[in-house]
Amino acid sequence: MLIIESANEPFKTIFAPAWGTGLRAGEIMALTVDDLDFAHRMIRVNKSADDSTRIVRQPKTKCSVAALPMTTTLESVLRTYLTDHWKRNPGGILFPAKDGTRSRSRLNVVRVGLHPVLKKLSIPTHDAGLHAFRHGLATALAEASCPLPVLQKQMRHSDVATTLRIYTHAIPQTQRDAMQAMSTQGPISTQNGVQVVEK
Repeated sequence: MLIIESANEPFKTIFAPAWGTGLRAGEIMALTVDDLDFAHRMIRVNKSADDSTRIVRQPKTKCSVAALPMTTTLESVLRTYLTDHWKRNPGGILFPAKDGTRSRSRLNVVRVGLHPVLKKLSIPTHDAGLHAFRHGLATALAEASCPLPVLQKQMRHSDVATTLRIYTHAIPQTQRDAMQAMSTQGPISTQNGVQVVEK
């Protein structure tokens, strides 16, 4: 993704799990090194940092707690970040603030990390935040005809109705075209054991 490629560290690595897993902003800010399971290529999601206080708490819902797959691309980005850019800190916070005692501010990440990249790429910054990565991933999965239960599990929605409500707009054009073609052909009926199209 061009936005990730155009960003400097640590923002490049902050944006990578946002796009690669669909994590919410608070969940990304609360990640620790121990949440990265390179042996099984998984990221454990079990906490979230409050936007204003940065206090780490339980995630949004019980369904938010999960182990999400880590793609090989994301694994490479995370390993490079840990080797070349990460500064060890007492809490093992993956994206610590300068003092190393708490996570970075989401608002600061958006203002200093995301918006300058968007401006550079001539992408509007109005209402653009880290959630756009999550929404973009879900839309891309829906457009790729990802099965609904898989999409629901990746987005960690508590029920499938939420997934349907949010991503109905992403029904692929090919699916719309197929349904349109069927509607112009007329209903199918069976005559003497043979299916025929009624016009």
